[in-house]
Amino acid sequence: MARLHEHQGKALLREHGVAVPRGFVARSPEEARRACADLGGRAVVKMQAFTTSRKAQGGVALVDSPEDAQREAARMLQMRVGAYPVEELLVEEQLPIRRELFVSLTVDDAARAPVLLLSLAGGSGVEERAQAVLRVPVHVERGVDEQALGRALAESDLDEAVAAQLRDVVGRLFALARSVEARSVEINPLALLENGQLVALDCRLAVDDYAVFRHPELGVEIAREFDHP
Repeated sequence: MARLHEHQGKALLREHGVAVPRGFVARSPEEARRACADLGGRAVVKMQAFTTSRKAQGGVALVDSPEDAQREAARMLQMRVGAYPVEELLVEEQLPIRRELFVSLTVDDAARAPVLLLSLAGGSGVEERAQAVLRVPVHVERGVDEQALGRALAESDLDEAVAAQLRDVVGRLFALARSVEARSVEINPLALLENGQLVALDCRLAVDDYAVFRHPELGVEIAREFDHP
C-alpha cells in the first residue's frame, strides 16, 4: 500500500471538512521555530515517519517556546526510522483535550468489504484492545450502515451533540476514502476538545497500490512500505 504522511492525510481531511489543528510542515529547526512562533509560542512537534510508535521513540514533543521547538526539531531531524532519515516535521497548535476517540475506515479482506472501527477510548495501544473496538458495516457505495452506527452511539455515553458530530465525521471519512480509493483511513486520536468540538489529532492514510496512478494529486510515486519515505 502507498502510505501518506500525517500532514498529507490531514490536508485531505481538511479538504473534506474534518477539523484538524492549525499547523505547519517544517524541514529545518529554523522553520520549526518560526512555525511555533506563528502558533503563539506553544506547539506540538511531530516527526513525519511511517511508524506506529513515534512518541515512544521520542518523535513527539510538547514545547512551550519557539526556542524549545527549534531544539526539539534539531534533535528529531537527526533521527532515523529504520534505514531512513527523518526529513519532515509537523508543528501544530496545542489543544485542550477532554477525551480521545478512535475512528478507522478500512477494507476487511476476509469480508471483501469496508468496515468502520470505532472506539470511545482512543490513543496509544487502542489497536491491541480489540474488545473496546466496535465494528460497523459499510456498503462500498452507500456508506456506513446508519442504523448500526446509531445503535452503537445510542449505547455510548456520548451526548447528542457529540454523537451528531461523530456521525458527520464518519460520513466525511467515507467520502474521503472513496475519493482517493483508500485502503484505510484512521484518525487516532479523534479528540473531543473542552469546547465540545471533535478534531483529528493524527491521521494515517493508505491508498491501494493499483490506484496510485489515478491520483497524481497525492504526490505518491512508489508504494511506501517498510518505512520507505
